[in-house]
Amino acid sequence: MATESATISTGLLESSLTTNTNFLQPTGFKLSISRKYLPNLEYFAQSVQHPGASINTIEVPYKRIGSLPFTGGTMVFGEASAMIVLDEDMSTYTEMYNWINSFVDRPDVKSADGGSKLGPSVADITVSILTSSNVVKKKLIYRDAIPTLLGDINFEAATGDVQYMTFPISFRFSYFDLV
Repeated sequence: MATESATISTGLLESSLTTNTNFLQPTGFKLSISRKYLPNLEYFAQSVQHPGASINTIEVPYKRIGSLPFTGGTMVFGEASAMIVLDEDMSTYTEMYNWINSFVDRPDVKSADGGSKLGPSVADITVSILTSSNVVKKKLIYRDAIPTLLGDINFEAATGDVQYMTFPISFRFSYFDLV
């Protein structure tokens, strides 16, 4: 279905009013980081949480009102996180563990293409947003991301239903692009 839109100009920002009424499905995504170092992650991502963003305000004193808020110049992002399904070989967990551990072993690794067996210091993370026909419609690209959390794995013998094991991962990043 083709998306038609009308351009609206407010004098400050231009925006488009969409006529596409297809809603985004929560299952329509694909996560990829670096196929060279983390090839299994793309196939086992169960969920991705896109972080919020906030901008600082500057309080300027004004007469008897107290102060007026003005926008500041710094945008702060939360952490991007994902829930990963654990396979029997623990390959996704091992990949993430090796990447985080590479910072301890050698924190100055600069590039994913440097020929080292260690992971890159930073990587771009891409979340491909899919349409209802499983076609990539948009991409969220987190730039210069570093892992900050490799979460817990809970082994439990007293479970009734078969539930596949998962573990969380989190990343900090410089900024993101929506393309």
